[in-house]
Amino acid sequence: MVYIEDMTPGRSNRRGFIHAAAALFTVVLALPGMTLPLGAQESAGEPESQERQVLSILDFADNSGSPDYAWLSPGLADMLITDLAAADITLVDRADLSEALAEQSLALAGITDDTALVIGRMVRADVLLTGAYALSGGTLRIDARIADVTTGEVISTASVTGSPVAVFSLEARLAVEICTALGLEPPPGLGEPGTVSLPAAKAYYEGLVLQTSGDVDSAKRRFEEAARLDPLYAKPRYSLEESWQLLKDFRALKQQREVNALWKKTEALKLRLTANPFVTDTDIIIAANTAGIPPADDPTIGACPNPAVCLWNLQITYWGIGYKSNDYFGDAITEEATLREIIRLADQADSAWPDDEWLPEILYWQVFSHRWLGEWEEVRTGCERLFIEWPDFRMAWALEDMYEIALEELGG
Repeated sequence: MVYIEDMTPGRSNRRGFIHAAAALFTVVLALPGMTLPLGAQESAGEPESQERQVLSILDFADNSGSPDYAWLSPGLADMLITDLAAADITLVDRADLSEALAEQSLALAGITDDTALVIGRMVRADVLLTGAYALSGGTLRIDARIADVTTGEVISTASVTGSPVAVFSLEARLAVEICTALGLEPPPGLGEPGTVSLPAAKAYYEGLVLQTSGDVDSAKRRFEEAARLDPLYAKPRYSLEESWQLLKDFRALKQQREVNALWKKTEALKLRLTANPFVTDTDIIIAANTAGIPPADDPTIGACPNPAVCLWNLQITYWGIGYKSNDYFGDAITEEATLREIIRLADQADSAWPDDEWLPEILYWQVFSHRWLGEWEEVRTGCERLFIEWPDFRMAWALEDMYEIALEELGG
């Protein structure tokens, strides 16, 4: 079978896709012959008519007394939204929340408890999460409170403390406590806000505050700084799209949308690859037809008949991000980072699926990335391996060209 990569840019709603994909995975895993994931077996017999709770998360109040930690106000709320997106709960989108606050001439942070409940009702939430954080003696304390929007009754509270440099793990612990309070199974991957760089996260959320306040030029610079600090951090790219629109740079806006469509595809492909058990395209389509659910706006359909092909498409999508980022914005840092990620993914596949028939396709992209980076010794050894182990590989002609160039660069 020949798998064709669809590189056509498209627009998709990330959170909407995750919710739709999660719903389809639940249907798929309940089909005969499929294994339910941990936690799903206990709830499989529950009535399906039970509606999901709607949760609204407001920005956290900053009681740190330090401008260096102001970014945590939107940051903690946004990270919690990201972490809880895969849980069995519906989250109010921050754009809808901002619109409701604008109607009341309020900002996301610093509103009173009574006003918070009013906002919760405006966005049709069932429960509302508010919180605050403070810094004392080098220790960061984060408190959260969950209230019933209808009655105003406090349902539960949660609190975590630790080092400010461990804020990602603190937020993950808080997310687990929130899930427990709401009777939810904590989803996998908690505490992975899209970056491993604290400075990158700080720059990004500082940019959000600036953009909300109307200082778009400064916000754009902070988003660009966040992307420079962690070139595989997607969130700053999404906010840059809004910056270009506010600045009325419509060429850059169009180009950023193209790149962002690929970033969203990488997130969707990684979600597919982390599903346990792996769910094929066929499984999803059959499940959608069986359940009468319209197909989700899923950019991965057709790209994931099996894990190896799914990872191969992830490599190609990363290459598209790097190429377009450099071509459109002169962003060589992102281009190099995506090439390194393609190489890393190939090493991962080589270890996990040494006998998979699609492995040479994955290794080809590794060689291609080394060639793009000018790493000629790696190109030489990679080509030789493909020549020896897969003599009938369909891209042998391209390997021959790269091999000859590598030999020339290496002096014969």
